[in-house]
Amino acid sequence: MRPAENIKKLIQNVSIKTNPKVNKAVLNSLFDEQDKSRETRSAIFQPSVWRIIMKSRITKFAAATVVIATIVVSMTVWNSSIPTASASAIQVLTEAAKAVEDVRSIHIKARMRTLPGDNMGMIGLEYDFVPIEMWKKVDDGGISQWRVEKPGRILVMDGNSTIMLMGNNNAVKEKPCPIGAFDTWYGHLMNVGEIIDNVLKETMERSDSQMCVYNEVSKEGTELVLETESAAQGDFTNDWCRNTFITESDHKKVYRFDAETKLLKGFEVFVHADKKDVLIFEVTDIEYNPQIDNSLFTLELPKDVIWFEKPKVLPDNEKYQQMKPDEVARAFFQACADENWDEVLKFWSASRVDDRLKEYYGGLEIISIGEPFKSGLYPGWFVPYEIKLQPREYYVRVSNANSAKRFVITGRFDSKMQVQEETKWSDEPEVLPDNDRYAKMSPQEAVKAFYEAFSNLDWSEMQKFIPYSELKGMKGEFEEVAKHGINVKEQLPTVDVGEASWSEEQSSYFVRCRELRIKKFNLAVRNDNPAKRWFIDGGI
Repeated sequence: MRPAENIKKLIQNVSIKTNPKVNKAVLNSLFDEQDKSRETRSAIFQPSVWRIIMKSRITKFAAATVVIATIVVSMTVWNSSIPTASASAIQVLTEAAKAVEDVRSIHIKARMRTLPGDNMGMIGLEYDFVPIEMWKKVDDGGISQWRVEKPGRILVMDGNSTIMLMGNNNAVKEKPCPIGAFDTWYGHLMNVGEIIDNVLKETMERSDSQMCVYNEVSKEGTELVLETESAAQGDFTNDWCRNTFITESDHKKVYRFDAETKLLKGFEVFVHADKKDVLIFEVTDIEYNPQIDNSLFTLELPKDVIWFEKPKVLPDNEKYQQMKPDEVARAFFQACADENWDEVLKFWSASRVDDRLKEYYGGLEIISIGEPFKSGLYPGWFVPYEIKLQPREYYVRVSNANSAKRFVITGRFDSKMQVQEETKWSDEPEVLPDNDRYAKMSPQEAVKAFYEAFSNLDWSEMQKFIPYSELKGMKGEFEEVAKHGINVKEQLPTVDVGEASWSEEQSSYFVRCRELRIKKFNLAVRNDNPAKRWFIDGGI
């Protein structure tokens, strides 16, 4: 069934259970506001009657069903001076659905407040914006292919399977999944023919959801705007998960359609924070029917790829099924402490344990395991923990090949000189007012100065050694964690800075560092899998 037919069928077949008193109140409110609109119309912005109804106090919860009935039965009473979008909201929405029937491919650019390498749908009010890019293509046989990516993750569905690459060498493979898999909630924008249909359904199915439609006139032209308001879902007795995903936040979604072409031209999501609305997601560009090469839907995986998969039934599966969440956390960390990586794999559902995880967690000391708790919509449990990690060596790469002629950080490498993180400077390091002081620093002194500032969370001093983009992201992460009552300074490692060595190949100095750290966080565990046993889902 085509998109426009879906809209009509949805409206025609909706089962509307209305209260005559409420219906009368809605209609009276409608006519009152219509009369007011004749007297107070604005040449710049004209709210539609649909918007007035949806924002009316008396119809806050009844609107999802009553408003559709009201619009359908009252088409003949609209005043011709009211904008077309208001006069027949259903007609306009149907036209918008029709406009996308010939869209066979789409390319969307957006940005979201998230962490590059973390969950595809994770958000943070204090995080910096990260670019999101999406592609979809439908062939003549109706087979879809799509791709969603952000700097630390790539998700591809080629028509035969769905693969997500996480970081350099972690991956998961599933059967062909619909758009929206792996928490890519924003991927629904690529299903352009289903947007309005889904918004109407969601509004009617949730009593805490509201919707309004209105015309907005600006210098750029006229837009048809569709807004939805939704409350956070889940149990927030413990608010650990609040505002970490869109569904677990009070939020507003704003869809913008071109009034002439009826095509979606913009989309924004705002989370309602304590004292302000925070823009979390924003579409920056949409291209309809672009030429997309099929190679875009193919992933070249590294030879040392580590596959993550659903837990399998073990010979002693019952032992692990019967564990409680806190026992799971203790057993996992004890296996890390003993460097028993076969045992670790019983909780870490991967084809093998990554060497970086071994280096980071091997030989740890368990300080405490706390009381498990639930939060939001997460199907598992969160277990507070505190561990002491073994001293860890790594290298910080620094270079003064810049206009300021001072050493700045350009990367971080593990003890085997394998790159862990590239530090990219989009702009040259600035020449400081007291630049000579920093230009005279040796590579060791520069790295030591950075870690001294880091230990004091002196952001302005840290910015003299790392790019602002990285600083802003780091600051956002710390602020998010601090909101949950975690003392960030207690989490910071103690770093001893050693000697520096020159690399002719990279034209940079490598400064050896030794890190001592106590880590305190919440481990995520769940057992909703065919084996019915617990595995680690996050928090490490």
